[in-house]
Amino acid sequence: MLFVKFVDKLNRVLEFLIGLGLAAMTVVVFLQVFVRFVLGALHIDASMPWTEELARYLMIWSVFIGGAVVSRKGDSLAVEALVKAVPLWVGKKIKTASYIVVIIFYAYIFVIGLEMAQLGLLETAPVLKLPMVYVYSAMSIGAALTILNVITLLIDIYINKKEILDMIDFEVEDAITNYKKDGEGASV
Repeated sequence: MLFVKFVDKLNRVLEFLIGLGLAAMTVVVFLQVFVRFVLGALHIDASMPWTEELARYLMIWSVFIGGAVVSRKGDSLAVEALVKAVPLWVGKKIKTASYIVVIIFYAYIFVIGLEMAQLGLLETAPVLKLPMVYVYSAMSIGAALTILNVITLLIDIYINKKEILDMIDFEVEDAITNYKKDGEGASV
């Protein structure tokens, strides 16, 4: 389906941008540590106050965009014990309901993010003098992308007939199986 392919391509671009953002954040934090501790130990009076702000803003964008990308894979943090403990058809209903709750939650986050972005029109960052609308917009953009990705995931499940329970991370199930096989009766 064309829509699903478009969203997957968009996510690849976003993954690349997240990588760039995390790399830039690493360099900026390294610079801050170098200036503060290495140059400080050498009694060289230098300061880079912008690094802390920039690293924080890069982290905010990385978290919101990264969360959106992860939601497409159905690989976000979740407790799957209940889904595994009930009959298959009930597990599927629970999983679908959870995706609907995620969409509702992120719709609310989207609205809050718009309100924050409006406030950001009136504020500037203390050191970078960057309009805070650019920082606060991360919330709405991340929420919109998460909704887009969850809808795409539901399209994959209900139109493209991808199995909903295949989205479950089976690490926990494997760990339980291994425990039962190897560690029955052993203390943890």
